[in-house]
Amino acid sequence: MMQRLWVLLLLLFSVSYEVSSQGKLIIVDLEVVGYDTVISSDLPEVEILDFKSQDEKNNYFILKKRVLKVYPYAVVAKKKIQEIKLALDTIPKRRKKKRYTREMAKWLKEQYTDRLKDLTISEGKILVKLIYRETNSTSYKILKSYRGSFNALFWQIMAKIWDNNLKTGYDPINIREDMLIEYILIEDGNEEFLG
Repeated sequence: MMQRLWVLLLLLFSVSYEVSSQGKLIIVDLEVVGYDTVISSDLPEVEILDFKSQDEKNNYFILKKRVLKVYPYAVVAKKKIQEIKLALDTIPKRRKKKRYTREMAKWLKEQYTDRLKDLTISEGKILVKLIYRETNSTSYKILKSYRGSFNALFWQIMAKIWDNNLKTGYDPINIREDMLIEYILIEDGNEEFLG
């Protein structure tokens, strides 16, 4: 009996010491099951990424480097598309809309051609997926809506020559690479924009 009293006093002393040392009161749900005391508490969600092999782990880090390199371009593409949509809504005549889209295409080409030429084939594929992620539309549809069917077809053929596809979507639920891309973006929180 005396031993239980000492254990209870020791437990109360350690709990009161812990509460006073933190300077705030913590209320924890306790449940007594048989002779055991079980503490119930809400813990933050923890994501665990599991790799089947060392090669898969190495490929993940290569993918991460590529995603973080091209993600800012996808964000810029999203912003430019939104700006173009807003501008086109204010232009009344079809001819002026075409002229505006040609001028924007020329400006974008001047700004980003040198940077995009340095991308590898794999980075280009990831960029197409990220553009879909950011705009919820394939690169092919975007080209077709702003530059016409012929331009979209031309660039789709060029993409196919370089082992890419402008009609590629983004499905992080069913495609493992897309799931890893989503994980990388959430984990890193990379929201940098290009100048």
